[in-house]
Amino acid sequence: MQKFADMEYKRPDVEAFRKYLNDYIENLKAAPDYETAKKLFLAQKEKMAELSTMRSIAYIRNTVNTADEFYDGEITYFNSEMPKLSLIMRKASEALLDSPFRADFEKDYGTIFIKNMENSRRFADERIIPDQIEEGKLEKEYSRTSASCKTTFRGKECNFYGLLKAMQSTDRAERKEAFEAWADLYERTADELDREYDELIEVRCRIAHTLGFSNYIDMAYLSRRRFDYTAEDVKVFRKQVKDVIVPAVDRLFKEQAERLGVDKLRYYDESLCYPDGNAVPIGNKDELVAKAQKMYHELSPETAEFFDFMVENDLFDLETKPGKRPGGYCTSLPMYKAPFIFSNFNGTSADVDVLTHEAGHAFEGYTASRVLPISDLSHSTSEINEIHSMAMEHFTYPWMELFFGENADKYRYAHLKSALEVIPYMVCVDEFQHRVFENGGLNAKERRAVWHELEQTYMPWRDYDGNEFLGEGGFWMQKQHIFLYPFYYIDYALAQMGAFEFYTRMKQDHAAAWADYYKLCTLGGSKGYFELLESVGLSNPFKEGSVRKAVSGVLEELFKENKR
Repeated sequence: MQKFADMEYKRPDVEAFRKYLNDYIENLKAAPDYETAKKLFLAQKEKMAELSTMRSIAYIRNTVNTADEFYDGEITYFNSEMPKLSLIMRKASEALLDSPFRADFEKDYGTIFIKNMENSRRFADERIIPDQIEEGKLEKEYSRTSASCKTTFRGKECNFYGLLKAMQSTDRAERKEAFEAWADLYERTADELDREYDELIEVRCRIAHTLGFSNYIDMAYLSRRRFDYTAEDVKVFRKQVKDVIVPAVDRLFKEQAERLGVDKLRYYDESLCYPDGNAVPIGNKDELVAKAQKMYHELSPETAEFFDFMVENDLFDLETKPGKRPGGYCTSLPMYKAPFIFSNFNGTSADVDVLTHEAGHAFEGYTASRVLPISDLSHSTSEINEIHSMAMEHFTYPWMELFFGENADKYRYAHLKSALEVIPYMVCVDEFQHRVFENGGLNAKERRAVWHELEQTYMPWRDYDGNEFLGEGGFWMQKQHIFLYPFYYIDYALAQMGAFEFYTRMKQDHAAAWADYYKLCTLGGSKGYFELLESVGLSNPFKEGSVRKAVSGVLEELFKENKR
C-alpha cells in the first residue's frame, strides 16, 4: 500500500457505476444458485469500495484545505451525484432482499445485515434528491464558515482551536482574554450560523415529511439505525444523568474552584484543572506519534500491528493550519482496509486524546475489516463505535508517562474528571436538538432561550462572567455535530457508560478487560446494539440504575482524598 499523499484520486464515473448496478441487478435476479448470487454480490461490494474510497480521499483533502478549489469541486460533485445513485443502490438492495437466496445471505452475513438493508431502502426516494443535494451544500457552507473564522490574539492570528491553549493558561487574565476572543468569534459569525442552521432545519424537516415521517426526530433515529431504543428511552437516560452525574460534577467543580483559589468558577476556569497548569504533552507532532507507536507496541500485538500500519502509510493529518476544518475525525479508505485520522493539534493534552480516541476508532476499523467478510459489517452504530474510542483512552492510561513525564498522574485525573464532566453537556446538546425539532425549528432567539434553560438544568455551575452573547444561550453554536451530524451526540454519553465499565474492569484485571474490548472490536457491526453490549458483559444504559453502576468506579477514583 502507498502513503496517503501518494494515493491517486480519480473522480468516479457515476454514470458507468449506475450502468454496472443495473447489470448487477439483472444478473442477480437471474442467478441460478446461491454461489453465483454471492459471487455477484461480493464483486459489487468491491466496486462500491472503490467509489467510497475516492469519496473519502476527496473528503479528507477538502477538510485539510477547504480553500483547495479542486477538492471543493469534487465534494460538490459527490453531494450532487450520490443522492441520485442512492436510487439504483436501493434497487440493488431490493433485488437481494427479494432474492430466493435471501435466507442464505442472512445466514452468511447475519440478521442485522438484512435489517440494515431493509432500513436503508426507506430513505432512498427520488423525491428527496433535490433536498439531499441542498443539505449537502449547506453542510459544506457551514464547514467553510467555521474554517474561515479567525482573529488576532496577542499579535498572532488564530482560529477557534488556536485559542484553546490560551484558555488553559495559568494566568487568569489571559484565560479570560482568550475566552472573550473565542466568544467574539462566534458572536461575529452568529448571524451566518443561524441562517445556515435555519436552512438546514427546514430542508431536514422537508425530507422527513416527504418520506412520510411525522417529524424529523423519528426519521433521524431510524436513519441512525436506532432499532433498540426510542426518544422516550433517551429521556430515561438523561434523567439518570441529571440525578447521578450532575451533582457529582457540581462537587468536582467546587473542589476545582477551591484548588484554583477563585471565589467562583467561571467558564474560562473550567478547563484549568491545576493552579500550576494542566499537564501538557512533551514533544512535537512527530515525537508524539513515535511515543504512541511505542505505547501501542506494548499494549498488545494487535495494536502494534495496527499502529505500524498507520505510521508506515502516513494515515494522519494532525496539525492545525490555515483553511483546515476545525475538529477531528476518523474515516476509512475501504479499498485499502485503511483508517485515516484527522485532527487539529494545539499543544494541549487534547493532542494525546486524539492519539487514543481517534486511534480507538481506527483500531476497530482496521481489526473488523480484516475479520468480517464485508465492509458493511465493519462498523456498528455510533453508540458502540464510540465505546471503541473512549475505552481506548482509558486502556492507555498506564503509558501516559511517555507523553507527560512526571505529570502523568495529573493528566489521568484530569482526563477521567473531564470524561465525567462532559456528559451533562452531551445530554444538553441532545435535549436541545429534540426541543428544536419538536417545535418546528424555532427562531434564533428561541433557540438561545432553550439552550440557556437547559444549561440551568444540566450545567448549573456554568458562569460566562457577564458575556451577554453566551449568557443568553449562544454557546450551542460551538458544537459542529448540531450542524453536520444531527442527533449524533447522545451516542457519546451512552458509549461513555460502556467505557467507564471497561475502566473499572481494567483496574481489576487489565488483561481480561482488554480481551473483552478486543472481542467487541472484532464483532464490528455484525450484531445489534443491545446484543453487542451483552456479548462482552456491558450494561444496557437505559435501565434504571445503570448510570449509577457505570460511574461508581469512576466516582470512587475521583473522590479519593489524594486525587483532589
